[in-house]
Amino acid sequence: MDLDIAQVRAFVVTAEQRHFSRAAQSLFLTQQALSKRIRKLEDALSVQLLVRSNRAVELTADGARFLPHAKELIRVADAAVAAMGADDRPLRLDIVDNRLSPMFVLRRLAEREPGLRIDRVRGGGFANAVEPLLSGELDVAIGRVTGFGRELPDELEHRRIRLEPLVALLAPEHPLAGSEVLKLTDLRAEGIWLPSHGGPTEWLSYMQELCARFEVPIDDSGVSYDLRHTLEQTRYGKQRVTLAGADMELAPDLNLKVLTFEPSPLFPWSLVWRRGKQSPALRRLLALAGRTSREEGWCAYDPEACWLPASDLETL
Repeated sequence: MDLDIAQVRAFVVTAEQRHFSRAAQSLFLTQQALSKRIRKLEDALSVQLLVRSNRAVELTADGARFLPHAKELIRVADAAVAAMGADDRPLRLDIVDNRLSPMFVLRRLAEREPGLRIDRVRGGGFANAVEPLLSGELDVAIGRVTGFGRELPDELEHRRIRLEPLVALLAPEHPLAGSEVLKLTDLRAEGIWLPSHGGPTEWLSYMQELCARFEVPIDDSGVSYDLRHTLEQTRYGKQRVTLAGADMELAPDLNLKVLTFEPSPLFPWSLVWRRGKQSPALRRLLALAGRTSREEGWCAYDPEACWLPASDLETL
């Protein structure tokens, strides 16, 4: 009988956590996918390993007998992969841009695990990361898995790690700069300024859905050559309002006014990787990101106070 290591790992983590939801989060799986793996393992062994109640998960007698052997299987499998050099190189990770939320995420993770080794690749958008992920050129990417022009391929897995609030950026002299908080409808007269209407496909589709929902026009007039250029024009040019993620580090010399929105638009960031290609280094990254996201409340969502596109709500 050949055992599937992914199924064995699902059983071990669930047995240790004694909770399906926490185990699924640790493995970056949905509860449905976790249950499916364990069920397939039980079918292969022709025994029931776990009993699930409303509050907890308990091992059956067969499960308790199998658990130490399952742990040893995982240990040996991980050692075999490590022996082939899987840990000898940094993970190759696409971050879209050095100034956006993925860099905030990586900095926070590095604070928790200083030995984290990652080679950053700037692909300019998640749409550009899909084929490199499928081919193995990339190990993992951080991006929005909807709105990039195609369906996410079945060969890729993903897990939401950050719902980043968007904020308004405007000059201190702007008529709205004295507000404590903005409503999106406050921008119906002038619109949101996105010069040249540039940016990654998944960002533009998000903005189009946001502006359509709140009936706010997009002002794509003018030219911008990079993010700094946009912010300089926001500060010193015509009095316009542009948007940015709350995680982005702003140049202090620009002295831009930053205002939050009511409701708060949230931009969803997910880790994405190939199914069945989890090296020990990748598993450590996924576990660290999942733990940090939960402990720091990165995916907090209140439907009464926040907004997400319908396509992203489906993947919560």
